[in-house]
Amino acid sequence: MKAVMRTPFVVFWNWLAWGRRTRLNRVLFALSCGVSVFVTAAFLWATLSPAPGDVVRYFALYYVWGMCAIGLIFGLGEYKTSPLREKRERGHLFILLYLGVLLIITRALNAYLYYNPDGYM
Repeated sequence: MKAVMRTPFVVFWNWLAWGRRTRLNRVLFALSCGVSVFVTAAFLWATLSPAPGDVVRYFALYYVWGMCAIGLIFGLGEYKTSPLREKRERGHLFILLYLGVLLIITRALNAYLYYNPDGYM
């Protein structure tokens, strides 16, 4: 029996199960991943350059936080149509877990980074 060498790319590709996914599932997966990358990048930028008391940025990031909730809806749709769920394979809840944690962390960051100690916005 020969040992098969598996590169990280092959492991990742198999974990995605891209060949077994339907077109709808691929679109929902790509949308939920795209939203999560956008929200992560926006809050990384906001963390690196905070502006306490900036009302416009606060409401813009509140909108981005809402995009995270939309990403959760896409993620739930991806979960319901996932081929990984049928065989109880690992990895199909990763994007939902990431988006859920992102939803909590970004709300806390928005409240912390843009807190105005004067008491008004």
